[in-house]
Amino acid sequence: MVSFSSLIKSKAKCSDLLSCFLDLNELEVRIFYSLLDKGASTLDEISDLVSRDRSTVFRNLQKLVSLGLISKEMPSLEKGGRISVFVPSDIPTIKEIVTQRIDSLKRSMDSFLDEFEERMNLEMVIYGKPKETPQLKGVKTI
Repeated sequence: MVSFSSLIKSKAKCSDLLSCFLDLNELEVRIFYSLLDKGASTLDEISDLVSRDRSTVFRNLQKLVSLGLISKEMPSLEKGGRISVFVPSDIPTIKEIVTQRIDSLKRSMDSFLDEFEERMNLEMVIYGKPKETPQLKGVKTI
C-alpha cells in the first residue's frame, strides 16, 4: 500500500491514489486495471489475466465490487443458466468514488483536529509521565 506522505513527495499515479485512499493491495490494483483494459470479464478470464487462482481472485473482486469500482452482472446464457461477469466502472464514476473517500477522510481529520489539544493532553498523561512505583507503608526504599 502506498503511504499518504509518498503521494505528496512524488508524482503520484492514479493507482497510488487508489491504493492509498481505497486501501487496495497490489493484486486488487492489478485485477482492477486488467478489467479496465479488457472490459467485462468472467472470473476464469480474470484469473488467467493476473495468473492467480480463482478463489484468491474472487475474494479480491468482492472488495472491488463493495467499493463500487466494478460491478457483478449475471447475464443469461443462450443454452440456459447464468454466468458472473465483472464490469469495471467508468472513469468519472471511479473519480467520484475517490473524491468521496477523500472528502470523508478530510471530515474525519477535521473532527479529530477539533479535539486535538484535548487528545494531546490526555495522551501526555498516559505516555508522558513515568510510572510511579507504589510505596508500601512501613517499608523503606533503598
